[in-house]
Amino acid sequence: MLHHRARHQAMLLAIPPPRKVNRSRTYRGEKRTGAGQPPSSYEPPPEYQPPPGPPPGHSDEKKAPPDDDYAPPPGPPPSHQASNEPEPPPYDPWMAVPDNALLPPPPSIHEERSPASNASWDDAARARDWCHRNPLWQPRRQNQQTLSRIAAGDVHLTIPPNTRNIQISSSGIGRTRARSSPKCTDTMLLTDIPLYPATTGRPRTVYFELHILSMGGHGTSRNEEADASIAIGFVAPPYPSWRQPGWHRASLGVHGDDGRRFVDDSFGGQDFVGAFRKHDTVGIGMSFSPPSHWSAKNKVEVFFTRNGKKEDGWNLHEERDRDQDGGDVFGLEGDYDLLGAVGCFGGVEFEVRCRREDWMFQPSM
Repeated sequence: MLHHRARHQAMLLAIPPPRKVNRSRTYRGEKRTGAGQPPSSYEPPPEYQPPPGPPPGHSDEKKAPPDDDYAPPPGPPPSHQASNEPEPPPYDPWMAVPDNALLPPPPSIHEERSPASNASWDDAARARDWCHRNPLWQPRRQNQQTLSRIAAGDVHLTIPPNTRNIQISSSGIGRTRARSSPKCTDTMLLTDIPLYPATTGRPRTVYFELHILSMGGHGTSRNEEADASIAIGFVAPPYPSWRQPGWHRASLGVHGDDGRRFVDDSFGGQDFVGAFRKHDTVGIGMSFSPPSHWSAKNKVEVFFTRNGKKEDGWNLHEERDRDQDGGDVFGLEGDYDLLGAVGCFGGVEFEVRCRREDWMFQPSM
């Protein structure tokens, strides 16, 4: 028995004592937070570290496309274009009209010319058809250079392409001199930019003058046939180039051979003033004012001057006979661009003045 007990004790002495657990032990790279407290953060060994960056699907930033095939198009979307749009091209009173449309129709063989206008009924019918096929141009936004020219009166006359028997030249800022031969048929000359740009939206007065240097050899009486004449007025483009202002839609004019005024009137017009004479300086103007509270139309007054004095005028919206053919004022009420217009036939010479400093009459602007 003693032998077995001694042997058991010897075996117990050979067993090493149990290890003491250190509960404050830290892992590599970890800070101690105090005895008995767990670490505030956990950093596993390097072999177990997660991949860099946030998990898939939780990125705060958009990744670049893998290749150029899926890259967005350059520039802003169509609905977010920058506000600084390019300036519109220069104004052209004859633009968008086919060249052959500007050519006058062939003369009528068996048609005698009108005592006042030297035009045939066939020409009038052709012009009405032309207007039907060429509607009025919508108002155009003018660039700053054009608006500055309008304000300064730096405006000149132009002639239709392929026009013969008329020569024009600039005689100064806002001045154009024109001369036609006795063979010149009815021809329209238009300002190169609008005198009234509808897109400005401002009520204003437009006006220009014409000084007559010569006008045919006779025709100063209403009882004799004129061999030359000049008409002055306004039109909304486009307009048949072989006609006179006031004979067709969106136009008005005062004609020098008989002094009558015309508004969309291919017939005899209305008595107005005396015939134009050599050395006269005549002017035509339109004053636009806001509509009254009960009307949606601008108030428009047309006035005519001679040698520095106002001679007569009329309200554009005046009453007219119910049975009267023509006289429509559509296009003249301030909703469309208006060009200064001069019509002529026969041998004439004149100078148009668009600058305020050169006018004999000074309208209230």
